[in-house]
Parts: sequence; structure tokens; C-alpha cells
Amino acid sequence: MGGAIPVSRAAPLPSRLASLSAEKAVIGELAAQTAARDGWIFITHGSTALAVAKALDDGPSVSVMTNMPVIAEVLQSGIKHRVTLTGGEYDYANGALMGEQVLEAISECLFDTAIIAAYGVDPVHGLVESSKYLQRFKRLLFERSRRRIFVADHSKFGASGAYVSVSLSDIGTIVTDEPPPAPFADRFKDAGVRVVYPQKNETNNMEEDTNGQ
Repeated sequence: MGGAIPVSRAAPLPSRLASLSAEKAVIGELAAQTAARDGWIFITHGSTALAVAKALDDGPSVSVMTNMPVIAEVLQSGIKHRVTLTGGEYDYANGALMGEQVLEAISECLFDTAIIAAYGVDPVHGLVESSKYLQRFKRLLFERSRRRIFVADHSKFGASGAYVSVSLSDIGTIVTDEPPPAPFADRFKDAGVRVVYPQKNETNNMEEDTNGQ
């Protein structure tokens, strides 16, 4: 699967949806299987997060909050699933709601599961972000969820970012489309990170439920 060339992470959402689409669909299916469908789920914006929502649609009813309006459409909100939008200012490039209203909505809730799309994964520091706002957004979501599932295609491993949102030891579970590179695999094992990928449809690290996740 690693032969496809990803587009820039700064590209508009339509371009990112077309990039590595098969890989993201696989991640979506695996993450949907990993997530418990009962309870209160938050799904962040992002092309890989959208793939998770598409996979969740093929199953029993779920209750979701999201800052990505198209996820409400994918989950047939009000017909098949219950979806709450955070509110906020619409960012066309990301297809997402942004700003303080998003943070306020999250701060008022306690989610059973948060499905969080990764901007970049650093082998030393963990999840990295492009902006201070996204750092705040994901840190708050981390704090307001009992369990977190991070989703990242293989191009995100080693991708740079200016801000750290979640430390390596706090990641818990990450779902990807192929085994991570050797430096990541070693560090994930040391940090107790559970990695799920499709080749064997199992984890390459048996240390589960790390840090209460």
C-alpha cells in the first residue's frame, strides 16, 4: 500500500480525500472494529476520520459529536445515527468547524471514545500539530474522553509539526494501514502503544489498555 504518493497535509480536503483513499478506507474499517459502538463518540475532522465514519455507518446506531459537518451526512444523522455538531466557524479548506465554540462544546462533555486523526507522528514526542489551536483542540479532547483511538496513514509517521498535542506514552492505540517504520515500532513498544494494522489484523504490541485507555 505504500506505493501511493500522498498529497500535502495542507492541501484542501477534496485533494486529501482522493489521496491514499484505499489505505484510509482500510484504516476506517479497522478503527470502526476497534471502537465500541455504544456510548458517546467524538470524531475529529480529517479525511481519515471521515473514512472511520463511513465504516461506522455500516452497523448499529451510534451517537457521535463531530466538528466535521460531512460526517453528519455520512452517518445519515436523524435517520440512522445520532450526530451532534459542535458549532463554530466553518473552515472550507478542512471541511471543518473551528474556533472557541468547538472547544466549549468538547469541554461540556465526557466521551466514551474519541477517534482522533493525526496530523503527524514524531518518534520521540508523539502526536504533532500544525497550529496552537489544533494542539489545544486535541489535548482537550484527550482529557475529555475515556478512550482514544488515533488514526494515521503511513505518510504521517515522521511528518513534522510545530506543536505536541499528545505525548508518545499517552497515545494508547493507533490504527494505521501498514506496520510503522522500525524506529517507530521500537519506540511504540517501549511506550506501551498498541498499534493496529491490516496485514495481520492484529496488534504488534500486546501491552494493551496503557494509561487507562
